[in-house]
Amino acid sequence: MPRSMWRGSLSFGLVNVPVALFSATRDQDIHFNQVDSETGERLRVQRICKQEDKPVEYDELVSGYPKSDGDGYVLLTDDELANAAPEKTRTIDISEFVPLDEVDPIFFDHPYWLVPVGEGDGPLRAYKLLVEAMKDQERAAIGKFVLRTKEYLVAIRVREGLLSLVTMRFADEVRPVDDLPLPEKADKPKKKELDEAVRLIEQLSVDWDPGRYEDRHNERLEKLIDQKRKGKTIKAPSEPEVPEAVPDLMAALQASLEEAKASA
Repeated sequence: MPRSMWRGSLSFGLVNVPVALFSATRDQDIHFNQVDSETGERLRVQRICKQEDKPVEYDELVSGYPKSDGDGYVLLTDDELANAAPEKTRTIDISEFVPLDEVDPIFFDHPYWLVPVGEGDGPLRAYKLLVEAMKDQERAAIGKFVLRTKEYLVAIRVREGLLSLVTMRFADEVRPVDDLPLPEKADKPKKKELDEAVRLIEQLSVDWDPGRYEDRHNERLEKLIDQKRKGKTIKAPSEPEVPEAVPDLMAALQASLEEAKASA
């Protein structure tokens, strides 16, 4: 049974809906410990002062922000940094509703579930009321709340009969495309090339099914660990070559389309 990360109320006008916050994802990655290759023992990380070349105890650490002239750091203690922390609240304040299809997924960060909590049928009735009111609107509720020491912008929508919350990036956190090293503008594609590309996309189009996709990296890691456990030698893979641009784009599109049709 997962543990809630936060408990409070979802504030919707004058209505308060008691909820608990649960992460909507789980870590399925294979994790390793760093060990000494000679002794096989785990390593211990130490913080070393570069000037005195000696370990620094945890209670002696402070945070440093580089000075504008590059000469040293502005030093701040944890207590001083706490002054910049947002006021802790127990509410998720909905400020507005926006069309869901207008929110670019690039702004979405980490997903959570909001689950109703509280005694009696009042909290559950308020939760179900908000779910039903939002279910067919195709809109996301936008709000803010404080988790630990940070205030987050969030979007809330209905998913599988529950309220789903996702933390969002602020506008200045999304890199403008003008910052990217884009190549010079190319000529517009020819109509025949565009038609073939559209046909290829249509041929490869399917309904979304997340169960269709598997974490092959984890499978390869598990196989490698099993081989190593059995005493087999693991060889490093060769460096892959970077594919070059095809000389005949139209021919490549047509060949890809025929291949997609054959494998359908």
